[in-house]
Amino acid sequence: MKHIVHIHQQRLRKGLPAIIHRTYKGVEYHDTFDVPKKAKVVQSLDKPLSCGARCWIEWNDKDE
Repeated sequence: MKHIVHIHQQRLRKGLPAIIHRTYKGVEYHDTFDVPKKAKVVQSLDKPLSCGARCWIEWNDKDE
């Protein structure tokens, strides 16, 4: 299962939990989040995520 974690800037400015953890099952918001060692940081200014994020952390469970 693919996981993507990024920061929601508007929620951060409002003081709400702003760390977003996305999978095909849905979205969870967190104040803190432990990232596995196999995760990678992706910056894609030309092709952002559909939510607009240009930098995120991702990993896939099947890569274990």
